[in-house]
Amino acid sequence: MSVSENSQQDSTEVLYGVESAVGRGVQFMQNANKWMDLYGDENGPSIIIEFPDIYKNNYIEARRRGAKIRFITEITKENMRYCKELIKIVDEFRHLEGFKGGIAVSESEYMTTTTLRQSEILTQVFYSNVKEVVEQGQYVFDTFWKKAVPAEQKIREIEEGIVPDFIEPIKDANEIQSLQLKLVSSAQDEILIIFPTVDTFRYYQEVGVIRSILDGLNKNPSMKVNILTAKDKNVIDIVDRLLRQHSLHNLDIKYIVQPAEATVLTLVVDRKFSLSVEVKEQENSQEPIMGLATYSNSKSTVLSYASIFESLWRQDELYEQLRHSTEDLGEMKRYLNQVLREVKRNK
Repeated sequence: MSVSENSQQDSTEVLYGVESAVGRGVQFMQNANKWMDLYGDENGPSIIIEFPDIYKNNYIEARRRGAKIRFITEITKENMRYCKELIKIVDEFRHLEGFKGGIAVSESEYMTTTTLRQSEILTQVFYSNVKEVVEQGQYVFDTFWKKAVPAEQKIREIEEGIVPDFIEPIKDANEIQSLQLKLVSSAQDEILIIFPTVDTFRYYQEVGVIRSILDGLNKNPSMKVNILTAKDKNVIDIVDRLLRQHSLHNLDIKYIVQPAEATVLTLVVDRKFSLSVEVKEQENSQEPIMGLATYSNSKSTVLSYASIFESLWRQDELYEQLRHSTEDLGEMKRYLNQVLREVKRNK
């Protein structure tokens, strides 16, 4: 069964039922002479391999005619055996996560479906050979292709247990806060965190992030937490109260000596993950505005943020040493002045 709009050569159809959907798909593959660009979600490879007369053999025939086949899917541990077979019958194969359904575009036709089920052939598809629709479908595929990574790389990562590096921008404030809580709750060895403004420190104390950190310390005494924060009298009072209430040897809080012009909240967890968040102050509110956040597990990125933290931490320690040295010099100066006065009186 199909619902179509036709104008002589141009055709746009929605096809229902296995016979109609599969028949149009076979016709699409047999019409491809220059290229077939195909995207199927994680269920796509099993359909292609387990129904060779419909899909696999038509891929092979298309390549014999000179058509180049590019294929994208989400490669998983569960479908990897199908993907290894599929690599052998396409020209280029890439991995991309997070999409459902499938699309297929050739030099003259476009097809898509919203649902793919493992090892089940299609029952509903959209088809068009209208030039503008085909061009739009090609643009969508090319966008996916640029974001995808080589299939061989993803297969190796799965087989060797490698966690791929990522640097992910996040704009939604609720998502940022949820991720912060998730990260501090998952920490095993170390948390490094910079609160760049007093309002930021107060806000995160109110929403429970600092409470979550303290709970983690109580559950895991071997973990270490270092906090750097901007200060005012209110922040100092809060910190003093926290340190009195929670006499934890593995919690250390220091104050930023010279607040930076760029206000960025920085969180580093176990030296494996980093989250940096742009923070903007509001004139009539103590609640800061969360700007763009960057979340990463890239080793170079995480260690760069850890290095920045350590530099600021040492700066505070040097400041304290200098302050104590200045106080000692003041004491020595007062002592010498007293001695000189005694000497003068005894002359």
